[in-house]
Amino acid sequence: MPRGVAHPPELRAQAVAAVLAGSALAEVARRYGISKGTLGTWLAESEVRTVRTPVARARTRDELAALIYDAVAATLRSLTARAEATGRADWIEKQSAAELAQLAATDWDRIIRMVSGFRPVEPSPAGLPTAAAAAPGTAGDDQ
Repeated sequence: MPRGVAHPPELRAQAVAAVLAGSALAEVARRYGISKGTLGTWLAESEVRTVRTPVARARTRDELAALIYDAVAATLRSLTARAEATGRADWIEKQSAAELAQLAATDWDRIIRMVSGFRPVEPSPAGLPTAAAAAPGTAGDDQ
């Protein structure tokens, strides 16, 4: 995004969460289309230290959970506010069918992505462990 353009809070939260989950900063910046500097600033502002050790990641599990919760809450508030504004008859009458279709597609895409994160993980074929099950510090670990 160009300099000076505000990034959506859900993008910020997703990018920070990806780094905290262990992805490389450069890879996350590239994936979300933001600069490494911006992502570094977000990480510093999140007050979470990202040392690349399993012990450090374990210490930030509660912080990461709080960050994810805040991102979901912010996204829901944003979607609710936009739905209220774009649901007014006077606003709808001023939009073209193409603009309304694009808005609906964007909103549904966000909702589906967010809700899909809450579905249970399906077992892999032939009882093979999934990546999450094989990774240390994931499901089944007590903190």
